Amino acid sequence: MSIINVTQARNDLYSILEKVLGHETVTITSKGGNAVLISEEDWEGIKETLYLMSDPEFLNDVREARNTPRSEYEVWNCRTKS
Repeated sequence: MSIINVTQARNDLYSILEKVLGHETVTITSKGGNAVLISEEDWEGIKETLYLMSDPEFLNDVREARNTPRSEYEVWNCRTKS
């Protein structure tokens, strides 16, 4: 994670964007507070995680899976064969 001030961010926007697109988080500081810059892909991933974690049934499924011994795993494949 990089931490830079707002003046540096203004001057180095392109290089900051390259870092963020490489999945690095950048914190931009200012007198009024801080902001975090992340890629759209990372943001979409965070939103998906928050959505899944807000679903009690999903959490129950995860807990159940954690308590299932490997010998009882059911293996399946969604891909269709050509």
